[in-house]
Amino acid sequence: MREVSIKKICQRLTQEHGVTLKDKVALDFFAREGNWQTQYYANKVDKVHAWEINPEYKDKLRQNLPDNAIVTIGNSFDLATQKKYFFDIIVLDNPQGCFGKDDVYCEHFEALETSFKLLKETGGILIFNIKTEPFNYTEKFEWQNRRNNFYSLQDASLLTKEFVIDFYKKYFSDHGYTTKLIFLEKRPQENGLYALAAKIQRKNNELD
Repeated sequence: MREVSIKKICQRLTQEHGVTLKDKVALDFFAREGNWQTQYYANKVDKVHAWEINPEYKDKLRQNLPDNAIVTIGNSFDLATQKKYFFDIIVLDNPQGCFGKDDVYCEHFEALETSFKLLKETGGILIFNIKTEPFNYTEKFEWQNRRNNFYSLQDASLLTKEFVIDFYKKYFSDHGYTTKLIFLEKRPQENGLYALAAKIQRKNNELD
């Protein structure tokens, strides 16, 4: 069930938008065991890199991914400093809420910011989780504050799909990118959970 949305995203990218996957280098930023999403698209791209912080998942990752997959164990935010303008596609199957030592990270917020230096210089495709209606949220004040600040809202506990699309178009623009395509795909395992897919292009590299 967890791979349903990535299947639909790949189909929409190729069939509706004419995106070619087979020549792309992809990164799974939060790979885990690779059997939720990575396993599906790994064989559709030229090469996939899988980054995972928990060494217990290393063997499963290698079993679940093609032989040419590059599996690296370590903190993805640290690994990101070793690659620059490298990937065509970045997938952030990010946790919800705050996580990491002392809750230094929240949702996809920091990882998305980090992704801009990982994408090819001209841009690329970003796929990441969006939680429009957080669960177990009421008493998690740090999570509330981080969401409110990120979305510039007094209360970010309920986001409409229209708000999400408009927000990320502006977010990408503020970071120097034009959004060439963007859409949401429902992830069925939780209420209010979506994957957002966007193809972005650096403004000074636009050809049209």
